[in-house]
Amino acid sequence: MIRSFLPLRPPAARFRSLPVLALSVLTLAGCGTAGDTGPRFSCPRVVLVDDADRLTRFADQGRDLTDVDFEAEIMQLAGSCGEDDGVIDVDLQIRIVASRGPADDDRRAPFAYFVAITDADERILARESFETAIEFPGNATRSGILERVAHRIPLPEGETGADYAIYVGFELSREEFDYNRRRR
Repeated sequence: MIRSFLPLRPPAARFRSLPVLALSVLTLAGCGTAGDTGPRFSCPRVVLVDDADRLTRFADQGRDLTDVDFEAEIMQLAGSCGEDDGVIDVDLQIRIVASRGPADDDRRAPFAYFVAITDADERILARESFETAIEFPGNATRSGILERVAHRIPLPEGETGADYAIYVGFELSREEFDYNRRRR
């Protein structure tokens, strides 16, 4: 499924800062034409947010291994970008894999993930949540999906894609986030 959102950046907008909880896992390559001495533009960094890269969802109130409904993990980020008339178009691919837990009774792992775009000062310029689910057909105990998210980033004069970052992670409750932190 291809999803898209258009981040809008007013010239003097102020946005909430994103905490520095991330490790860079991929930088989309800059592009140029033959004979160029360097790239004409740079693509944004793509960052998988630490402790939001995996999700353990429990059934009911239990926290024992037998209470696990499913576990999911963002396994890979990939993508490409191109520039057209001061706008960078990014096509981001997010591979997510899930495993059924002992408490799963509907052969389905529903969850949400987010994609956020920040500027060089780590101000959030756009953030969107996407709900999806991984189905476990037949006797499968592990399954995965590939999500595609398209971004359009308008570039103010003098900026390049290197001035931006794209952050990806699961939407977690405080309890799920704390669980991930404890499992490090």
